[in-house]
Amino acid sequence: MSTIVLATDLTDTSALAVVRGVDLARRLGARLLIVHVLDLGRLSGLGRHERIDQARAEREPVLMELVRTIRTQGVDAEFLLWTGAASDGITEAASSESAEFIVVGTRGRRGAERMLLGSVSDRLIRTSRVPVLVVPADLVAA
Repeated sequence: MSTIVLATDLTDTSALAVVRGVDLARRLGARLLIVHVLDLGRLSGLGRHERIDQARAEREPVLMELVRTIRTQGVDAEFLLWTGAASDGITEAASSESAEFIVVGTRGRRGAERMLLGSVSDRLIRTSRVPVLVVPADLVAA
């Protein structure tokens, strides 16, 4: 395996997915491509902005620090910061980078909230051409 895409929204929701993605990349000797998508319809997470340049400027240093931290663990890591619908950006990044796997966290929404808000992980499972590992935010780390 050469490339694993780790999709993150840079919140606590995806923290365990980051841990699992790094561990998987290390075990398989794969490059970890961290993908964060600025969804114009849902700019949130680290703050709320009306301007895409402000959102990008806020997230780039966080992504660079995440890459530095992961590299200290012996994993080849890079990041992509895309704009658009989250699930579309993640699948496009996986396709353009010839990734063999996607790792993503989930909030575990249920019922009406899930139907109204949708789920990036659900859309990834339906649209991705590569396997998707969905890591629940509340999964107890083993």
